[in-house]
Amino acid sequence: MAERKATSADVAKKAGVSRTTVSFVLNNTPGKTISDATRRKVLHAARELEFVPNEKARDVAMIKHHSVGFFIPHAGYISSDAYIIRVIEGITPVLNKNRFQLVLQPLKLQKMDYLSRARQDGLDGIILMNAYDDDKGLVELIATRFPLVVIGTISHPGVFQIDIDNRSAAKGAVEYLISLGHRDIGMILHAPGSYYPARDRFEGYRSAMEGAQCALQKSWIRNADLTEESGYMAMAEILEEEKRPTAMFAGNDVVAYGAMQAIKDAGLAIPGDMSIVGFDDDLPSRYVNPRLTTVTNPAPSLGAAAARLLIGVLQGHIALEPAPTFPMLLAVRDSCRPA
Repeated sequence: MAERKATSADVAKKAGVSRTTVSFVLNNTPGKTISDATRRKVLHAARELEFVPNEKARDVAMIKHHSVGFFIPHAGYISSDAYIIRVIEGITPVLNKNRFQLVLQPLKLQKMDYLSRARQDGLDGIILMNAYDDDKGLVELIATRFPLVVIGTISHPGVFQIDIDNRSAAKGAVEYLISLGHRDIGMILHAPGSYYPARDRFEGYRSAMEGAQCALQKSWIRNADLTEESGYMAMAEILEEEKRPTAMFAGNDVVAYGAMQAIKDAGLAIPGDMSIVGFDDDLPSRYVNPRLTTVTNPAPSLGAAAARLLIGVLQGHIALEPAPTFPMLLAVRDSCRPA
């Protein structure tokens, strides 16, 4: 039986780098900044394994684009969640400039098979959004050291991640309502509490309320599921309570749109009868009636930063550092007034 020839994957594994980095080094790809240490590791591994590039395969590799997967676990909400589109707007120009193509991978929550999908599609790296700490697929992906950048915050060590400060941003939004004299403030979480941004934004809400010695009314706190409809239903339930809040904080703008319609359908005025603040500053927030006061979320900047970080990882010249966070501002518009 003929001895199996070493492949570029074998070289990548031995050198502790990605196959993309191996390709860049062995092909002397122009315009790619590879550290001398990484270059030496790849060349040493190739010599030890007696790796001989297949000329035909190399020719094909040199003209094809490398691929990055953008994995989105809540596939059902892509059509309604404008935030995702804004993240993609930031990712795409960076990848195009560096000759990478973007492969969109919407996933169902029950089937988080990131690794098998990445291998099936020949991906060089993954940008993952909306990660869950207890996601087995994520644990498997991290264990293989597959090139990965997470947009968000997870507790797993040794993972490149980038995020906004959800907690302080939410706290600032609720403190704005308190500064207007509101004491009876409810919240609609835009997703289940197991989803870290929803959890962090709720903690920001709670911190602001407790800091101002405002009581949390449990009946004014509801969960939505990232859709306008769920925001509408949650707000409708709150409005059925014997006493209603004077202001609401919605965990994202999409949910806020539904809540605003429920308030109007109940014959109430915004902000005359109830003030409302959202989170994300999606484009429609500037054109709904009234225009929505909301936390600005720099989604395109997050996407661009994640893409640049992943390309750096693939090229082998990025060291693991604490996750950077982006500053947040409150866009004050017409949906709030003094209590």
